[in-house]
Amino acid sequence: MPPHSSNIEFNPRLEHIRALAALLVFFFHAFHHFYGNWKSFPEQPLFAIITEGHLGVGLFFTLSGFLFMKIAMTGNINYRRFIFNRFLRIFPLFLLVFFLAISLGRDKFQAQDLLYLLISNIGKPATSDYFVTGAAWTISIEFTFYLIFPFLALFVRQQGLAYIGRLLLIFLVLKLCVLSLAGHPAHVLQSTQIGRLDQFLIGMGFATLGSSLFFKKPYALIISLATILAISIFRSQYALLFNENSRSMILIIWYTLEALLWGFFIYAYINIQWRPAHMIEEFFSFIGQRSYSFYLLHAMVLYLINYYIPISLSLPILLIKISIAFILSCLLADLSWRSIELPFLNLRQHYVH
Repeated sequence: MPPHSSNIEFNPRLEHIRALAALLVFFFHAFHHFYGNWKSFPEQPLFAIITEGHLGVGLFFTLSGFLFMKIAMTGNINYRRFIFNRFLRIFPLFLLVFFLAISLGRDKFQAQDLLYLLISNIGKPATSDYFVTGAAWTISIEFTFYLIFPFLALFVRQQGLAYIGRLLLIFLVLKLCVLSLAGHPAHVLQSTQIGRLDQFLIGMGFATLGSSLFFKKPYALIISLATILAISIFRSQYALLFNENSRSMILIIWYTLEALLWGFFIYAYINIQWRPAHMIEEFFSFIGQRSYSFYLLHAMVLYLINYYIPISLSLPILLIKISIAFILSCLLADLSWRSIELPFLNLRQHYVH
C-alpha cells in the first residue's frame, strides 16, 4: 500500500497545509528556545506569525477535522478499521517519544504513569517534563477526536451544519465554566479537549461546504492569510490577555476564532485555481509527508544544538543555528518516517464502504 491513504483521493495540497502547520511550530520553538525565552514580542508585529507560531497546532487540529470529514462524506466508516488505522498512524512514534520521556525520568517513574499513554495532556505526564518530548501533549487531544469522529461524522451527515453549531454552543458553555473555575484557565483552554475539540468540529464544517467561485480566486487565499497574520499580531500585542492567570472573556472564543480562520485558509488553498512553483510544491510535499515525525522530533534537535553550540544573541548566530536545526530536523524526520512510520502505515486497511 502506498504511504497515502486509500480512503480518499490523494490531494497534495493537504500535504502542503500539514507542512505549514509543522513549520509554524518549528520556527516558533526554534526562535524561543534559541532567543525569545517564550515571551511575546509586541515591538516586532510583522514577525508575530513566528513569535506566536503555536497557531500551527490549531491548524493541525482544524485540518484533521477537515480531512476526515471529507473521507466520511464518501461512504460509511468501519469503526474498528478506522481506529486500527489511527493507532498505526499515531502510536509507534508516540511510544518511542513516551519511552524516551520515562527513561529520562527513570528514578521517579511509577507504574501508573503508563496511563499517560492515553492522556498525555493533563496531570504530570513524563513527556511534559522535558522540552525534547513536550510536543506530545497534542496527541491525546488528537486521539480523543479519533475515538468519537465516526459518530460525529454520522450525525453531521444526518443533520448538517446545525449539528456542529449546537455542539459549538455547548463547548462555549463548558469553556465559560473553565474560565470561571480553573486555576489557570488560559492553560487549560490551550491544552485540553474542552478548549480544543471545537477546532476539529470547525474543520469538519468546512469540509461539508460545496464549491464556491469566490474561493477559486487568489484574493480569497490572500484574505485568509492576512486575517491569520492579524490575529497573531493581536495576540503578541495583547499578551496579558492570554497569560496563565488571565480570565479574559476572549479566551472562550479564541481557539474557535483561530479554527474559523484556519478553516477559511484550508478551504481557500484547496480550491484556488493556482499552483505554486514546482520546487516549492516539492519542498512542502516532503515536509508534509513527514510532518508527524518532524513535529514530534524537532525539539530534540533544537535542544541538542543549543546544548552543544554556545548560546549567542547575535542575529547571524541565531540564523545559523535555526538553519542547522531545520536541516537536521528534516533529516531526522525522513529517517523516522522511513523506519518507523512507513512500515506501520503499510499495514493500514480500507475503512470506508
